Amino acid sequence: MKELKKVLGKEEKIIWQGKPNFWPFVLKSFILTIFGIFWMGFLSIFFLIFGPWIIILPHFWIGLFLIFGGPLYSFLVYKYVWYVITDKRIIIQRGLVGRDFTSIDYDKITDVDVIVGIADKLFGGKEGSGSINIYTPASFRMGSNGSYIKPNSLANIPNPYGVFQKFKKLAHDVKTDISFPNMYRPGVNPGYGTQYKPKELKRSRKTKATKKKRN
Repeated sequence: MKELKKVLGKEEKIIWQGKPNFWPFVLKSFILTIFGIFWMGFLSIFFLIFGPWIIILPHFWIGLFLIFGGPLYSFLVYKYVWYVITDKRIIIQRGLVGRDFTSIDYDKITDVDVIVGIADKLFGGKEGSGSINIYTPASFRMGSNGSYIKPNSLANIPNPYGVFQKFKKLAHDVKTDISFPNMYRPGVNPGYGTQYKPKELKRSRKTKATKKKRN
């Protein structure tokens, strides 16, 4: 369920939009489930000692949450997750109770990578699926145990490499306009086709050197 009208600008153009593949998105939460199973297996020792009274221990409820909490949350929130790439930014919609939107401007992006997990390989469908992780200065955070990195992610999307190529070109074009101001994304802009041509550069330098010697 997309609710993009709440945040899209009047002249903002959508380049790509989509949502995660269902099974890879939900199944990645089963990592916590596996850990929860081992957790509850350890608690079985206490069950032999306390019997049914084990339910009064917080460790019991933590184990149940680890087993069922992650997959259940992913299943419920899936309906509201939506990703959008526009000509001005990236928008991530999520939220179970209310809609939360994360907006990422292209000039804030420092790095991007594509990750294809086991669930993507097994359940990604014909196009395959994967996650595009987007790093900005805000991705580097401080916690009680020191610094850590938490990128924004277009998680488990179909055809991740195709979307990545569109995204990278668009980000380059926008950053070029910001660094070397032109009309914002005109139909024709020779700056977008700029290429490094070392041969022509050497010729230019030789010509300048020859002129200096003559003078």
